[in-house]
Amino acid sequence: MKNYDIAVYGLGVMGSSLAKNMINKGFKVAAFSKSEAEKERFALNGKEDSYVVCSTKEQMLSSLKSPRIIFLMITAGAPVDSVIEDLLPALEPGDIVIDGGNSYFKDTSRRYNDLKEKGICYMGVGVSGGEKGALLGPSMMAGGSKEGWEASKHILKTIAAYYKDEPCCTYIGPEGAGHYVKMVHNGIEYAILQLIAETYHIMKYGLNLEHDSILGTFENWKNSKLDSYLIDISVTVLEKMDEDNTPLVDKILDVAEQKGTGKWTLEEAIDRGVYIPTIFEAVFARSFSSNKEIRVQGNKHLSHSGSPYTLDDYEKKLGEALLAGVIASYAQGMALIAKASEENGWKIDLSELASVWREGCIIRSVLLSEVKESLTEEKENLMLSEAFHYITKLEPALREVVTKTSSAAIAIPALASALNYYDYFRMEQMPVNFVQALRDCFGAHTYKRVDKEGYFHTEWEK
Repeated sequence: MKNYDIAVYGLGVMGSSLAKNMINKGFKVAAFSKSEAEKERFALNGKEDSYVVCSTKEQMLSSLKSPRIIFLMITAGAPVDSVIEDLLPALEPGDIVIDGGNSYFKDTSRRYNDLKEKGICYMGVGVSGGEKGALLGPSMMAGGSKEGWEASKHILKTIAAYYKDEPCCTYIGPEGAGHYVKMVHNGIEYAILQLIAETYHIMKYGLNLEHDSILGTFENWKNSKLDSYLIDISVTVLEKMDEDNTPLVDKILDVAEQKGTGKWTLEEAIDRGVYIPTIFEAVFARSFSSNKEIRVQGNKHLSHSGSPYTLDDYEKKLGEALLAGVIASYAQGMALIAKASEENGWKIDLSELASVWREGCIIRSVLLSEVKESLTEEKENLMLSEAFHYITKLEPALREVVTKTSSAAIAIPALASALNYYDYFRMEQMPVNFVQALRDCFGAHTYKRVDKEGYFHTEWEK
């Protein structure tokens, strides 16, 4: 009987949570998975009349209202192409296929264009918020088919997180725009996580603070401009004790993993010529962390001239340094999205995008209301906006934290990169004029002058 509103294909952690979210919000869901174990596990007590676990894809498709909406929550990459190929013979013009995984945006653009030729509406939707967000309300960044968006937005907006009365779900742009902004969202997430971790490291290994003092500092930051989901869970992590009643975080190996979106973000920044140093350092900090054995050897063999770390009023200064770093991270991500939007003709509304991130997603914070405001000013970069005029008041703390940490021989690449990002914005004269002279000297690459138009070459060697 064709009376189900939407199908959810893939019943892993995220897929099953999204399906339950839809059911709880009053939609009738046809659930399906190739995994028998996932199908057997899926259940929602008291809502049995609102969903069906389909035994075959044919049953799933035949149970849907027209136009049929199929929401894929499966592993990115080849599995998505495989499922689309499997579904395609049974799809009809006007049907909507939504990919809610972390797919590479170029793959999404390719699928969008391929299916558009066949009359199928294909959407790539970035979903942020983890398992809890998927169940209670994620942030959703929809891209691809505008026709598909119009036909499915009543479901997507209903299941999304809400900031006050506004759904944290919107149409971002065509092709792979939705997955692009989710990719950059993850890059910003990398940066903020690294900034928080470095700030914790300074307190623990630079200032040698007791665990309770560090925990108290993070708790106090929840009542400041740093208030955010990531600061909230920082407190949660610090509160967790192991079986021996010592902080569990101290038992965790200092090797971080990653799933690829950070790497894609860096590749995009290089291709588009956008400077994102804090995201860069965060991605490579994870990469270098895997060299644990080398770091142990280096600790034994490489001496340093560092001095003991001191920092008066550390809670205030570290908080201001961290805040400056977070602002720089948002600025870097938004600059990359703006450049991609311009070059791809996506016409992304950056202010609306910031609205979508205010609830539900991993990088949500009170700061995003100021990010939203800054993006209405039509400045080249939010670092220059009136909304963040106070960043100049944060700069002294960031500079003191970075210089003193360097003097203590403690590496904090993300915080240092945020300071470099700030300083680059205020450097009217950069040293690259000398780079251009050297390039012209060894390779006749030419250069521009400050006093004449055109390109010039000099015979430098007599």
